[in-house]
Amino acid sequence: MHEAQIRLCWLLMTYSELIEIISKDEEGQLVGVSSSNLLIANSGNDLPVIDLTKVSQELAYLAIDADLVILEGMGRGIETNLYAQFKCDSLKIGMVKHLEVAQFLGGRLYDCVFKCDEVSSLQG
Repeated sequence: MHEAQIRLCWLLMTYSELIEIISKDEEGQLVGVSSSNLLIANSGNDLPVIDLTKVSQELAYLAIDADLVILEGMGRGIETNLYAQFKCDSLKIGMVKHLEVAQFLGGRLYDCVFKCDEVSSLQG
């Protein structure tokens, strides 16, 4: 891999949500997107939360050499995976939309959470 390239695993929306909004040409290629390094994989879950122990084999294979994992959304980034540790750097992003979660985190309703974990700071 060229040293300027970064393998990114971004868990942003459900696969079915993405397929509904993505545009393809008659040959099945993405329209309006530079797709030379873009891979789309089903997480294996269609819920707003994601259980990282039960992702699809396809996603697990594609993410195996990722340099950065981004989990976005209250369900994926905060409620179920805020303390998840990866073998690469990770960024968890979300807005707190439940009072119980805000209280647990010591914040307020509608606060935004950005949690960046670097591999070097997680290793011993």
